[in-house]
Amino acid sequence: MKILVADDHQFIVEDLKEELSELVPDAMCVGTSDPSEIIPLFDQHRFDIVFMDIEMPGTNGISIAKKILEIAPMTNIIYITGYPDYAFQAYQTYASAFLEKPVSTAMIEDALAHLRHPVSNLTDEVIEQEYAGQAVIGKKIQKWREERGMSRQELANALKVDLRTVYRWECAERSPDIPTYMKILQILGKSSEMI
Repeated sequence: MKILVADDHQFIVEDLKEELSELVPDAMCVGTSDPSEIIPLFDQHRFDIVFMDIEMPGTNGISIAKKILEIAPMTNIIYITGYPDYAFQAYQTYASAFLEKPVSTAMIEDALAHLRHPVSNLTDEVIEQEYAGQAVIGKKIQKWREERGMSRQELANALKVDLRTVYRWECAERSPDIPTYMKILQILGKSSEMI
Protein backbone atom coordinates (compact mmCIF):
# COMPACT_ATOMS: atom_id res chain seq x y z
CA MET A 1 0.00 0.00 0.00
CA LYS A 2 1.31 3.44 -0.97
CA ILE A 3 0.04 6.57 0.76
CA LEU A 4 0.66 10.25 0.04
CA VAL A 5 -0.03 12.93 2.66
CA ALA A 6 -0.37 16.43 1.19
CA ASP A 7 -0.96 19.45 3.42
CA ASP A 8 0.61 22.90 3.31
CA HIS A 9 1.43 22.64 7.03
CA GLN A 10 4.52 20.44 7.49
CA PHE A 11 3.63 19.57 11.10
CA ILE A 12 0.28 18.11 9.92
CA VAL A 13 2.11 16.07 7.27
CA GLU A 14 4.51 14.70 9.90
CA ASP A 15 1.72 13.96 12.41
CA LEU A 16 -0.35 12.12 9.81
CA LYS A 17 2.63 10.12 8.57
CA GLU A 18 3.41 9.09 12.14
CA GLU A 19 -0.21 8.00 12.74
CA LEU A 20 -0.27 6.06 9.47
CA SER A 21 3.04 4.33 10.22
CA GLU A 22 1.41 2.92 13.37
CA LEU A 23 -1.91 2.03 11.72
CA VAL A 24 -0.46 0.52 8.54
CA PRO A 25 3.21 -0.26 9.29
CA ASP A 26 3.79 -2.05 5.98
CA ALA A 27 2.65 0.94 3.91
CA MET A 28 5.00 3.23 2.06
CA CYS A 29 4.08 6.69 3.30
CA VAL A 30 5.32 9.88 1.64
CA GLY A 31 4.44 13.43 2.62
CA THR A 32 4.74 16.91 1.16
CA SER A 33 3.80 20.40 2.23
CA ASP A 34 4.50 21.82 -1.24
CA PRO A 35 1.44 21.65 -3.54
CA SER A 36 3.66 21.78 -6.64
CA GLU A 37 5.22 18.42 -5.64
CA ILE A 38 1.93 16.50 -5.42
CA ILE A 39 1.43 15.58 -9.10
CA PRO A 40 5.14 14.76 -9.75
CA LEU A 41 5.17 12.54 -6.63
CA PHE A 42 1.97 10.87 -7.78
CA ASP A 43 3.39 10.28 -11.26
CA GLN A 44 6.45 8.70 -9.70
CA HIS A 45 4.76 6.42 -7.14
CA ARG A 46 1.09 5.97 -8.17
CA PHE A 47 -0.23 6.09 -4.61
CA ASP A 48 -3.25 3.99 -3.61
CA ILE A 49 -4.44 6.59 -1.09
CA VAL A 50 -3.94 10.36 -1.00
CA PHE A 51 -4.70 12.35 2.15
CA MET A 52 -5.33 15.79 0.65
CA ASP A 53 -5.70 19.18 2.30
CA ILE A 54 -8.15 21.45 0.47
CA GLU A 55 -7.03 25.03 1.23
CA MET A 56 -3.44 25.41 -0.01
CA PRO A 57 -1.50 28.46 -1.28
CA GLY A 58 -2.22 29.16 -4.94
CA THR A 59 -4.44 26.11 -5.43
CA ASN A 60 -6.89 23.81 -3.72
CA GLY A 61 -6.79 20.10 -3.08
CA ILE A 62 -9.98 19.38 -4.99
CA SER A 63 -8.52 20.60 -8.29
CA ILE A 64 -5.33 18.60 -7.63
CA ALA A 65 -7.44 15.54 -6.77
CA LYS A 66 -9.24 15.86 -10.12
CA LYS A 67 -5.86 15.74 -11.89
CA ILE A 68 -4.84 12.68 -9.87
CA LEU A 69 -8.11 10.93 -10.74
CA GLU A 70 -7.54 11.66 -14.43
CA ILE A 71 -4.20 9.84 -14.12
CA ALA A 72 -5.49 6.96 -11.94
CA PRO A 73 -9.27 6.86 -11.41
CA MET A 74 -9.08 4.15 -8.72
CA THR A 75 -7.08 6.34 -6.33
CA ASN A 76 -8.68 6.81 -2.91
CA ILE A 77 -8.82 10.51 -2.07
CA ILE A 78 -9.29 11.32 1.62
CA TYR A 79 -9.76 15.04 2.16
CA ILE A 80 -8.50 16.63 5.36
CA THR A 81 -9.61 20.20 5.96
CA GLY A 82 -10.67 22.77 8.49
CA TYR A 83 -13.39 23.98 6.12
CA PRO A 84 -16.51 21.77 6.22
CA ASP A 85 -18.15 23.95 3.53
CA TYR A 86 -16.12 22.01 0.93
CA ALA A 87 -17.80 18.68 1.73
CA PHE A 88 -20.28 18.69 -1.16
CA GLN A 89 -17.67 19.79 -3.68
CA ALA A 90 -15.26 17.13 -2.37
CA TYR A 91 -17.80 14.33 -2.76
CA GLN A 92 -18.28 15.31 -6.40
CA THR A 93 -14.81 13.81 -6.90
CA TYR A 94 -16.06 10.51 -5.38
CA ALA A 95 -13.86 10.93 -2.33
CA SER A 96 -13.33 7.98 0.01
CA ALA A 97 -13.66 10.26 3.05
CA PHE A 98 -13.91 13.87 4.18
CA LEU A 99 -12.16 14.45 7.51
CA GLU A 100 -12.52 17.72 9.36
CA LYS A 101 -9.45 18.95 11.25
CA PRO A 102 -8.29 18.20 13.86
CA VAL A 103 -8.08 14.63 12.58
CA SER A 104 -8.13 11.85 15.18
CA THR A 105 -6.75 8.31 14.99
CA ALA A 106 -10.31 6.94 15.04
CA MET A 107 -11.22 9.09 12.02
CA ILE A 108 -8.19 7.84 10.07
CA GLU A 109 -8.93 4.20 10.98
CA ASP A 110 -12.55 4.59 9.88
CA ALA A 111 -11.50 6.20 6.58
CA LEU A 112 -9.00 3.40 5.86
CA ALA A 113 -11.61 0.76 6.73
CA HIS A 114 -14.14 2.23 4.28
CA LEU A 115 -12.10 3.04 1.20
CA ARG A 116 -14.08 3.50 -2.00
CA HIS A 117 -11.50 1.32 -3.77
CA PRO A 118 -10.12 -1.26 -1.29
CA VAL A 119 -6.36 -1.69 -1.47
CA SER A 120 -4.82 -5.14 -1.46
CA ASN A 121 -1.63 -5.89 0.45
CA LEU A 122 -0.57 -8.03 -2.52
CA THR A 123 2.07 -5.83 -4.07
CA ASP A 124 4.26 -6.81 -7.00
CA GLU A 125 7.09 -7.38 -4.51
CA VAL A 126 4.98 -9.78 -2.40
CA ILE A 127 3.96 -11.75 -5.48
CA GLU A 128 7.56 -11.86 -6.68
CA GLN A 129 8.77 -13.14 -3.29
CA GLU A 130 5.98 -15.74 -3.20
CA TYR A 131 7.07 -17.23 -6.51
CA ALA A 132 10.81 -16.75 -6.09
CA GLY A 133 11.26 -20.32 -4.82
CA GLN A 134 9.61 -21.78 -7.91
CA ALA A 135 11.67 -19.55 -10.15
CA VAL A 136 14.93 -20.66 -8.49
CA ILE A 137 14.04 -24.34 -8.81
CA GLY A 138 12.97 -23.92 -12.43
CA LYS A 139 16.17 -22.07 -13.36
CA LYS A 140 18.28 -24.78 -11.70
CA ILE A 141 16.49 -27.56 -13.56
CA GLN A 142 16.97 -25.74 -16.86
CA LYS A 143 20.64 -25.00 -16.13
CA TRP A 144 21.46 -28.60 -15.12
CA ARG A 145 19.51 -30.01 -18.08
CA GLU A 146 21.40 -27.77 -20.50
CA GLU A 147 24.74 -28.65 -18.86
CA ARG A 148 23.94 -32.33 -19.56
CA GLY A 149 23.10 -31.49 -23.18
CA MET A 150 19.62 -32.84 -22.63
CA SER A 151 16.52 -31.45 -24.33
CA ARG A 152 13.28 -30.81 -22.47
CA GLN A 153 11.73 -33.70 -24.35
CA GLU A 154 14.51 -36.06 -23.26
CA LEU A 155 14.07 -35.04 -19.63
CA ALA A 156 10.30 -35.43 -19.93
CA ASN A 157 10.76 -38.93 -21.41
CA ALA A 158 13.20 -39.94 -18.65
CA LEU A 159 10.72 -38.77 -16.00
CA LYS A 160 7.71 -40.19 -17.89
CA VAL A 161 5.97 -36.82 -17.81
CA ASP A 162 4.53 -34.56 -20.49
CA LEU A 163 6.85 -32.06 -22.21
CA ARG A 164 4.58 -29.24 -21.01
CA THR A 165 5.25 -30.27 -17.41
CA VAL A 166 9.00 -29.75 -17.79
CA TYR A 167 8.33 -26.44 -19.56
CA ARG A 168 6.09 -25.29 -16.67
CA TRP A 169 8.76 -26.19 -14.10
CA GLU A 170 11.44 -24.27 -15.97
CA CYS A 171 9.19 -21.24 -16.49
CA ALA A 172 8.24 -21.24 -12.77
CA GLU A 173 4.57 -21.84 -13.48
CA ARG A 174 4.73 -24.97 -11.32
CA SER A 175 7.20 -26.80 -9.09
CA PRO A 176 7.91 -30.53 -9.02
CA ASP A 177 7.07 -32.37 -5.81
CA ILE A 178 9.98 -33.62 -3.66
CA PRO A 179 10.09 -37.22 -4.98
CA THR A 180 10.06 -35.92 -8.58
CA TYR A 181 12.72 -33.34 -7.74
CA MET A 182 14.92 -36.14 -6.29
CA LYS A 183 14.45 -38.11 -9.50
CA ILE A 184 15.38 -35.02 -11.58
CA LEU A 185 18.58 -34.64 -9.53
CA GLN A 186 19.40 -38.30 -10.15
CA ILE A 187 18.77 -38.09 -13.91
CA LEU A 188 20.79 -34.87 -14.23
CA GLY A 189 23.67 -36.29 -12.18
CA LYS A 190 23.29 -33.92 -9.25
CA SER A 191 23.58 -34.96 -5.64
CA SER A 192 20.58 -34.88 -3.32
CA GLU A 193 22.59 -32.52 -1.10
CA MET A 194 21.69 -29.81 -3.64
CA ILE A 195 18.08 -29.60 -2.43
